Amino acid sequence: MVEAILPGTYVTVRDEGLISVGGVASGNIGIVGTAARGDVDTVKLIGSFEEAKEIFGDSNAWQGGQANELTLIRSLELIYNNGGRTVYAVRVAAKKTLKKAIFSVKTGDVEWCKLEAKTPGTWGNSIQIKILTEEATNLKRLELICNNVREAYSLQNDFSSAISGSKLVNVISPTKGLLATMPENLEGSFQEGNDGAEAAGEEYKSGLALLENEAVNIALLAGQTQPWAAEALVGHLRKTAEIKHERMGLVGGAFVQGKDDLDTIANHQLNSDRLIYVAPGIQVSSRTAIDQLPGAYTAAAVAGLIASFPVQASPTNKVLTIGGLTSVFNASQLETLVEKRVLAIERRDGFRIVKGITTNDGAWRQITTRRIVDYAIYGVRSGCDPYIGKLNNERVRGAMKATLDAFLTRMVNDEALVRYTLSVTATRDQEKAGETMVALTLQPTFSIDYIKVTMYLS
Repeated sequence: MVEAILPGTYVTVRDEGLISVGGVASGNIGIVGTAARGDVDTVKLIGSFEEAKEIFGDSNAWQGGQANELTLIRSLELIYNNGGRTVYAVRVAAKKTLKKAIFSVKTGDVEWCKLEAKTPGTWGNSIQIKILTEEATNLKRLELICNNVREAYSLQNDFSSAISGSKLVNVISPTKGLLATMPENLEGSFQEGNDGAEAAGEEYKSGLALLENEAVNIALLAGQTQPWAAEALVGHLRKTAEIKHERMGLVGGAFVQGKDDLDTIANHQLNSDRLIYVAPGIQVSSRTAIDQLPGAYTAAAVAGLIASFPVQASPTNKVLTIGGLTSVFNASQLETLVEKRVLAIERRDGFRIVKGITTNDGAWRQITTRRIVDYAIYGVRSGCDPYIGKLNNERVRGAMKATLDAFLTRMVNDEALVRYTLSVTATRDQEKAGETMVALTLQPTFSIDYIKVTMYLS
C-alpha cells in the first residue's frame, strides 16, 4: 500500500512485518459417546459440565458395564473435574433402537394430534403434559414440564403455531378439528423414548469421522474398552495426522470378569506415538452405590488433566480428581505396567500418574515430546499460512523467518524447547514454482521421570 503524506513524499507500508503467530490450541478434547439427550451425529462445542448436562442430559444407572449404559456424560464429568475446558462432543446412537418420546392428544378414541420430544432419548419420557380449560374464559392452556423446565401456552388460535417456540416438543401429526374439539382437561406423560445406547464400533467410528476437521488435540471414545476401540482410535489418529490435524488419543484397560487383570493390561499390543493406554479402572460415587468403572473412564480423567497443562508440563506424578481405584497395584506391578508402556495410576498421597508415557517404544515415549512437537507444527503452519500468495523473494522469506523465529523463541522462553534451528530458503526454480523450503530442527525439553538419591553416611 502506498500512502501520500506530503507532496513528493510517499511511504510504502509492507504488512509482512506485522504477521505473527496467534494463539495455538493445545488442550481441546474431542469425545464420542452415548447420551440420553441431544442431537445425534452432530459436533457440539462445550465449555462446562453444566452446559454438557443441558445438552446431553443425565447419565443412567451403572449396571456393571452393560450395553445400555450411557457413556458421554460420565466421561465429560471426569474431564471437567480434572481441568478440561474446551470439548468437542459427539453423541452417537444405535439407529435401530433410537426413538423420540411421544404423546398422543386424544378426544375419546380419536387422536387430536401427536407431539414428540425435540431430540431422541429417554429424557423425553420425563416430559409431563397438561391441558387445562379456564372456567372464566373457556380458553385452553397447555403446560409442558420437564425436570426444572416449564413451558405454558395459551391456545387461542392455531395449535401448532402456538407451541412453535417450544424447546421441549414438536408437533408431528397435524391437528384434527378446531381447538374447541380438543380435550377439556388432560394430563399425562410422554413415552417410548429410547437412547440407542447399544451403539458400537460403526457408530463410534462415524462419530470420530465428524471430529477429523475440528481443532482437537486429544481424542477418546467414552467408556469403550473393546479391541475395536483402540483400533478405531489409532486409525483416526493416523488419518488426522495425514490431513494436518495432528492429535493424541487415550484408551483404557478392560475388566476381565468384572475386575482389572494385570496380565491382560500388560500384554496389550499397542505401539503408537500418539496413543496413551491407561489403567486401572476408577471408583465413582453414585446416588446409591460406589460404581466400578473400567479404564476407559480413567482415560477421560487423564485426558482432562493433560488438557489443563501447557504442552511442556508432564503429567508424571500429577494427582487425578477421582473417587478411588478399582485396583491398587504394588510397586512391582506398577513397574511392570510402566515397562509395558501403560500409563498407570497409583494410590500415593491421592491418586497419581506414575509416568506420563505413550504406548510408543522409542523416541516418542514421553507424552510431552509428542505434544511439544505437535504444538510447534501447528504454530509453524499457522505462521506460514498468511504468506501464501505473497511474493517469493528474499525480503518476504526474511519476514517469514522472523515470524517463525518469534514463535519458536517464545517456546524456548516457555521451556518447551531447549533450542531449535530454522532456515527459510528457495532456489531460483522454487521461486518460479512458488515454493519455499522451511527446514526446522527442534530439541524438546524432557521431564524428570525419577530422581536418584545417593547417600553417604558416617
